[in-house]
Parts: sequence; structure tokens; C-alpha cells
Amino acid sequence: MGQGQVAPTSSRLDSKVGAWCAGLGLVAVVSVLALWLFCGDPGLRRWLILAALGCVAACIVTVVLRQGAAGGSIGAAELTEAVGADVVGGDEEHGSADFAVSPPRSIPSRRGIQMRSAAWGIGLASVLIGFVSMAWGTAQRSETIERLHSAGAEFGTARAVKVSDVRRESSRGKDPYTATVVVDLPVAAPASDSATATVRTSTNEPLRAGDPVDVLYAPSHPELGAVAGDKSSLGWKVRGMSMPWFERLFFVALWVLCCLAAVHHLWATLGFRSFSRMDGRDRAIRGRYTRQSGTGAGGGADGGVKGAYLEVQTDSGWVHFRADAGPAGLPKSMEGCRLWLYWDARRGERSTRFSAARTPAALVFDKGSVVHGMLSVEQARQLRDRGTSVVDMKSAVPVQEQRSLQLFDVRSRWPFYVDSLTLLTSGVVVICAAFLTFDITGGWRFVAGLVGALGAVAAAGGVRAGDTLSKPSGRAHR
Repeated sequence: MGQGQVAPTSSRLDSKVGAWCAGLGLVAVVSVLALWLFCGDPGLRRWLILAALGCVAACIVTVVLRQGAAGGSIGAAELTEAVGADVVGGDEEHGSADFAVSPPRSIPSRRGIQMRSAAWGIGLASVLIGFVSMAWGTAQRSETIERLHSAGAEFGTARAVKVSDVRRESSRGKDPYTATVVVDLPVAAPASDSATATVRTSTNEPLRAGDPVDVLYAPSHPELGAVAGDKSSLGWKVRGMSMPWFERLFFVALWVLCCLAAVHHLWATLGFRSFSRMDGRDRAIRGRYTRQSGTGAGGGADGGVKGAYLEVQTDSGWVHFRADAGPAGLPKSMEGCRLWLYWDARRGERSTRFSAARTPAALVFDKGSVVHGMLSVEQARQLRDRGTSVVDMKSAVPVQEQRSLQLFDVRSRWPFYVDSLTLLTSGVVVICAAFLTFDITGGWRFVAGLVGALGAVAAAGGVRAGDTLSKPSGRAHR
């Protein structure tokens, strides 16, 4: 192979490896969050979470090994050119005469891109919420509650024998009074020292000798002592949960909201259609790809929305085509190539308050490559009269040649371009999560949660942005 190129078989293989690693990683991080919130056996919970984190670590190692087999990570621009050569192929001026005559009715689906977008958002939300909940929650029962639980703990009402060290904690809200109380445990045994225990209480009113006190104790082993509290305050600890039910409900609701936000982002940026089989709502127009531009600002036909876009010159004027073509955009070899621009002409046509601002679109190059993206509804309206319904055009493209169309999707080759710093950061994130499964108290628990959350954001940004640190090496890649 020439310099900077990747063997086609290697590209396809690493695309599958990337999909499997991303899918396994998503299942693992969601499992970690679910286990932390709902598994009531602290020991089993720890081992299951460590097993899930081991799967994530295995994915990281797999990416490192794949990069090693290819000679190291590849720069974004270098990989883009390699994938472009792999997908487009052939002479730069050569294209399919059949494609130039009429557009194909069937193109590669964008479903994989949609799934990757949703998985990225849901996975990142799961990791961040997971770190917050793990730093906030409790990894296992306290030593006293563990002993009582093993001895058959029960909730009961004891009688206060002696009250001392009464303090008013105004910052505690509804439970301002704390005290050290010696209680007489309700056990079927003669009155003795073994039937009493010293507990720390927190109540609305100051306690006095003879007042009832709710406690957790082991009736058959009163010598183990007791803990002040009832089922509402201690029940979740006895069951081995990481936090009370209302806190778990909060994190679940937060996760659901984040998932809904990810789905809405998917609908706005890619739509829900696979956009692979054209029907009566789809139109097409001939054009030529010129370059990738930077901002799109200025209140022009694209609505003044900032961000990168692909410039396409059509018979009806310039079009700003929104597409995540990869960290380095489309390869230079595709500039000036003729294409068909497809778009869904019905989405957003009602112009209501909640109508979509963009509609699904695709660039189908005469060379056989397909780039999925979005077109602003405003530009779609301007092109409507100049474009032609795809179903009204008699396709001259043979079915076999339609099947030869290939999706240009550099993001699917993310194991190639993700840099070593991102992989190292991902490893640190896994270590922080594993650290939080143990009974670590004090500030270290919050430090680990903060480091893990920030590391997850940095790693996700590294995968999305491509490698900005790894430079093209100018060598041949296997």
C-alpha cells in the first residue's frame, strides 16, 4: 500500500471492532449504574461491577492491540484520505455513467450512525451519573450494622435509660437535637448490662429518660449493641442498598431525562429515518461538492447556525450540507466530484413552532460513496421547485451497482484515530470507578468521583474530536 493508506480489509475489520467495543462498553457502563442503584448484596454488587469494568478495560486493551497491529494510531487527516481511497477508489475523474443519468432508489442506511450518536450520549450520561451516585452513596454496610444483620437484626422500640451530651444542631433542619442515649433493649432476658446499649440519636425534641427510642438490634445477641433509627432511616442500609429509595429514584429520573435528551439530539441532528429507501417524499438534485467550510454564521440561507458544513454547488445555487464527516471532513480527492443531493421534502414543511429545523439528506457521489447528513428546512424549500421526486425518475442504475454504494463513515474507524492520551484517560476512569466500589469514606471518595467524571468527559471529547495530538507519521500502515 502507499503511504498513509490502510488496507481495505483492515479498515472494515476495525470498523467492526469499534462497533463491538462501543456496544460492549455501553452495556457495561449502564450495568454498573443499574447494579449500584438496585443490587442489595454489597459483596455481589462489588464483584459484578468489577466484572463490568473489566469488560470496559478489555475494550481499551483491544483498541490498543488493534492500533499496535496497524503500527500505531493514525492522524485524522491521514485516516480520512485512507478511508476515502478505500470507499471511493478508482480514477478521480471517473464516475458511474448510470449514477449521472438518474439517482439510485436505495442507498446505505444511516442506522449505524444514529445508533452511535445515541450510544455516545446515553453512555456519557450513564458514566457521569454513575460517578455522582457512587461518590454520594455507600459501598457497603457499616461495621456495626453488618454485625447486627449477620446476627438477625430487627427493628424495635427501646426505652431511654440515660440521656447525655444533648446538642442542638440547627443546620440539621427537622432533626435539630442530637444526644448520646443509653437504652434498655426489648429483649426476652433478665435485666442486665448485656440488655442495654449506647446509641446516638437525632430527634425533633430533646429526649428524656423513659422516652421511647427506635433502634435496630439483634434480639438473640444484645451484646452486639444497637443503632438508633427506624425502617425509613435504616431499612436501606440493612438491605445492603447503596442509598435510600428516593435518592435512587432521583438518579433514575435524571438518567431517563438524559436519555430523552440524547434521543431528541438524535432527532434534531440525524432524524429517525434510516434514509436508505427513497419514496414519494424524497427529492433529488444534481450538484458538485466543493469544500468543507467553517461557521455558517451570518444569517444566510442556513439560518445563521454556526458549525462546520459541506459546501455543495447545485443547479439552484449553493447548499450548506450538515454532516459529521469525521475529524478532518471529507478527503481532498472528493472535492469537485459530481453527486446527487437527496433530501426529505416533507419534514418541517408545516412551519409550526415545534417543527424540525433540519431534514434528513444525503450526498450520493457518482463514484459510489454516500455521505449522510442534514439540510436546513429553509434551503429544502428553496430547492423544492428545482429538485425532482426520486420515484418519478426512472432509475437507470442496475440493482447490483446500487448495492455497491459504500457509506463514507470515518467515525466508525474510531479505534484507528483515538490517541494514546484518550486511552490512558479511559483507563484512569475505570480505576476510579473500581476504587468507588470499596468502602472508602471521607474526601477521597468525592475526589475519586470528581476525577472519574472529568476523565470521562475528557475521554469522550477525545474520541469525538479525533486525535489532535497524534501526528501523521508518513509511513505505510498495514
